[in-house]
Amino acid sequence: MALNRETPVPLYFQLIGELREKLLKRLAPGAMIPSERELCERFRVSRITVRKALEELTVNGEIYKLHGKGTFKTRNTASSIRELVYVIYNIGMVSYPGRERSIQAMAEVAERRGCHFVIRGFNTSAGNAGFRDFAFREINGGYIISVQELTAEDLAEIRRKRIPCVFMNQSEGYSVRVPSADAGALAAKWVNRQKIRRIALLVPPLDLPDNRDFLAGFQKTLASGHQTELREVPYDRRESSAVMEQLLDSGFTPEAAVCADDLIAAGAADVLERKKLRRKVPLCGVNNTYLAEELNFSSVDLCTCRRSRAAAELLADILEGKAPPPPYSIIIKPELIERKQK
Repeated sequence: MALNRETPVPLYFQLIGELREKLLKRLAPGAMIPSERELCERFRVSRITVRKALEELTVNGEIYKLHGKGTFKTRNTASSIRELVYVIYNIGMVSYPGRERSIQAMAEVAERRGCHFVIRGFNTSAGNAGFRDFAFREINGGYIISVQELTAEDLAEIRRKRIPCVFMNQSEGYSVRVPSADAGALAAKWVNRQKIRRIALLVPPLDLPDNRDFLAGFQKTLASGHQTELREVPYDRRESSAVMEQLLDSGFTPEAAVCADDLIAAGAADVLERKKLRRKVPLCGVNNTYLAEELNFSSVDLCTCRRSRAAAELLADILEGKAPPPPYSIIIKPELIERKQK
């Protein structure tokens, strides 16, 4: 029974979830659980990983140890353990550049606040009821929602059922946000300082509100007299490369490229490098992920760790009755990380 070593979710967090689902739920209160050695063999992990998982389950009151006798399921129900559920569009997005920082920050808060940390994904291809069907399963806790695809019906259902939520992309109830329009304004100021005229502007799908806000902030702040070629690009490095290639082949050679996501910027950088234009065309992305550092381009930092940590702390406060009354928003300002291209 192997855990997933490809995901940024720590192994001991995965093991905690597996122990709850495949072991503790099936045992009667007071029943003995397998030894550390047996758990190592069953889940193919180290003893350090097993011990860390068992320590958290002990702290949460789900298991207890008797010296010289073993470890047992507690006679208390696990329903007293609060859950911080991180909701993303689909579970494959845990590997998206920068997402690992969000996960780690929230997991650390959950551990310190004595909560379970859970990641769940949904896909709206199920229709408008997709999120509601997914979200309103019984949990003892609340949601950190990092999803823009919610419908008005979804939001109405959340309000009606009074589910504790912290939103990271919407001004709804409790939220922790970085204004996307401010990120767009910072990218435009970067362009203005370059004193250039021809700009390639690659933005992710404009049906999502954050991307529309980024574009609005960029266009409002951009100085007059620029020639801008706007292209809408999926969140995909190869597709971004294809779009940049088409743009260059059309005869438009930009003096700078602004990409509203680092993954898109990486695709643009690949083409500029191939065509030996990398030194001539400065590049700015958004999110300041490891890609911006490795490929050495400027990027608007959306403060992922700080934002995620603040969202987890706020949800824990809500569950403990310590949060101020809604509506309540924590606004974190983006920052431009400027890198000189070599």
